Amino acid sequence: MSAAVAPAYYSRSASLLHWVSVPAITGSVACVLYAQQLPKGPDKGAWMYRHKSLGLLSGMVLVPRLAVKLGSKAPGMLAGSSAVEGVLAKVSHYALYAFPAVMASTGVVMGLNGAGLPFFTTTLKVPAVKGQLPAKQAFWLHQNFGYYMKFAIPLHVGAAGAHAARGHAIFARINPFR
Repeated sequence: MSAAVAPAYYSRSASLLHWVSVPAITGSVACVLYAQQLPKGPDKGAWMYRHKSLGLLSGMVLVPRLAVKLGSKAPGMLAGSSAVEGVLAKVSHYALYAFPAVMASTGVVMGLNGAGLPFFTTTLKVPAVKGQLPAKQAFWLHQNFGYYMKFAIPLHVGAAGAHAARGHAIFARINPFR
């Protein structure tokens, strides 16, 4: 019995969900990084509201994205890639699923402790469950995972650029319109 051959491309649904998540996740990170540079006040609050809205959207997209990821087979290693690159690719891809999952879930936990869930032009009001959810722990996780997530994204983009510079068809593999 032979092992299944890895596909040459990501599935269309995986590719599409990848590109739908890109603006939501990068926008959320960009908004919070900008907000961190501002003094306390209405501008900082507005940028944090955008951060939270895009973060919630990222979490919403992540649910079907994880389902597609678990239900489909990823392409194999790129020709000419080393075993070390293969391991680094796996680790970085797992991190790029773990970071948004932790960020979205901890953000929701914080919102469930009274303020609601900001979502662009509204705030989704949810019953507060103060004292029942670990808001302080969620905040700590959110801050610390967020610190490292801001490095994971440029690392992923840089690795894709390095593959493209080496002549690998990296973007064809993730193109939903091929």
